[in-house]
Amino acid sequence: MTSAPSIDFVTFYVSDLATSLAYFTNVLGFTHVPAEDSTGFHFLTGDGGISFGLLQASDQTPVSGTIQLYVKTGDLPGVRDSIVGKGVEATPIAQRPFGAIFSVHTPDGYPLTLFEPPA
Repeated sequence: MTSAPSIDFVTFYVSDLATSLAYFTNVLGFTHVPAEDSTGFHFLTGDGGISFGLLQASDQTPVSGTIQLYVKTGDLPGVRDSIVGKGVEATPIAQRPFGAIFSVHTPDGYPLTLFEPPA
């Protein structure tokens, strides 16, 4: 790897999107950013730190209660090659609206998504 990656975003997979949004905004005081929302997803931020999202869990996602970290890197193909070269299974690189991604699982089974924002 050319440089150390950094945690950039967190996704909480939730069983009830409206209830979770109310909890994170009304109880904990985070700010909802509707301009960044999409179907089944709410974007939140606080006073500094890492922004995060609430994603409605479904049969197409990890189960409710799963937390997924997004790790930013400037050399996604190089990082993936390095990880795979160390014997770790990784998904293929895929393009998303926010950049290119691939995923791995930690030794305890937590999903970890590495991404590179668009240039």
